[in-house]
Amino acid sequence: MRQIGIIGGGASGMMAAIAAANTSIKDTEITILERRDRIGRKILATGNGKCNLGNTDFSPKRDYRSHDPYRLPEFFARFQTSDTIRFFEERGLYLTEKNGYLYPYSGQASAVLDFFREELERKNVRIVCDCRIQKLCMQKSGWQVFTDQGQYHFDRLIISCGTAAGIPPKEALGTGSLTAAFAFKQYPYLPALTALRCEEKFYKSIAGVRCPAAITVEIPGRKKLCESGELQLTDYGISGIPVFQLSAAVSEALQTNKKISASIDFFPAVPLSKWNEFCCRQYQACCGKHVRFLAQGILPSKLAQLFIERSPLKAQDIVTAANKNAVFSMLQNMRALKTVVIGTNPAQNAQVCTGGISLQEVTDDLEAKRFPGLYLCGELLDVDGRCGGYNLQWAWTSGQIAGTAAAREE
Repeated sequence: MRQIGIIGGGASGMMAAIAAANTSIKDTEITILERRDRIGRKILATGNGKCNLGNTDFSPKRDYRSHDPYRLPEFFARFQTSDTIRFFEERGLYLTEKNGYLYPYSGQASAVLDFFREELERKNVRIVCDCRIQKLCMQKSGWQVFTDQGQYHFDRLIISCGTAAGIPPKEALGTGSLTAAFAFKQYPYLPALTALRCEEKFYKSIAGVRCPAAITVEIPGRKKLCESGELQLTDYGISGIPVFQLSAAVSEALQTNKKISASIDFFPAVPLSKWNEFCCRQYQACCGKHVRFLAQGILPSKLAQLFIERSPLKAQDIVTAANKNAVFSMLQNMRALKTVVIGTNPAQNAQVCTGGISLQEVTDDLEAKRFPGLYLCGELLDVDGRCGGYNLQWAWTSGQIAGTAAAREE
């Protein structure tokens, strides 16, 4: 009987197992070795517990980061969003779409995990949890995997063990040490889709505020990067989807000790061409009223107080012709709050990591070029996506490709 082993029971590993089972045409046993106490645990946290498992608004060039981006279209052409929808719905998991974002119709991430567990059981995939990998050895007849639960021999081996993103340090697999012996060309794993830590002390006073904003990041030697959406302010800095979208680029820049400056615009919906008109209208509407009311009439109270404190005005001052210039200056500052980014949250608080094993190390089937019979997929590789289901789409795509290739007859 042919043996196929999969190290890592996350999204890509489970997909690889199902793909391998669907491809095999003769006796094949498929085994998943998972370090944690159960497979697929990270799926439960995706999409705020709803599991955003894909997106119909899809562009590899726009939605993914890689040091070899030219490889991505060929991979996604083999298993794309329409294939994801078909894969789930043909097996009984109905999906719904909201602004391009795909979710299980039940709105529960647990439904996706239950789907995979049921499908793996139906395909007779063997699952070994709480299994720590100690060593991998390539042999003429395949791969020998040494674990704390004994030795396993596999004819083909798929590594899909992911990164430390979203995992407590004591449970993290240590992907780097597992693949270090292969001397793959690799980019450092850095936190991505995570919050940014900032230098200023004023964040403690505005923590908890959520509001629409546009964030522009200035990285030396690069074009300015800008994202907009709901900003979340924390006691240490900035968070929310627009910040997450910028965090991978910031992580990389911080590794080279570059100073990262950012600017926050709290009125992204007002075009710059209309801004002076907006300020004049606000000034006229609030003449004779307290400055406090002027600011709180357009921003959450904590933010309003911050901008008053950063101006020569006082909350109890009356808006008059005499302080018109100071009022306009305060309003202008609301379009460009300057901040200095000094770090990101650690990997355990990140949704994914940027970096990984170079795509130059693998074939179109995600087989390691220098190690026949060894396949790589998922977060392990140098591919990471934006928020919006793109990272799970990469898990489905890469798992499908690797699993299908590993089970294919020679």
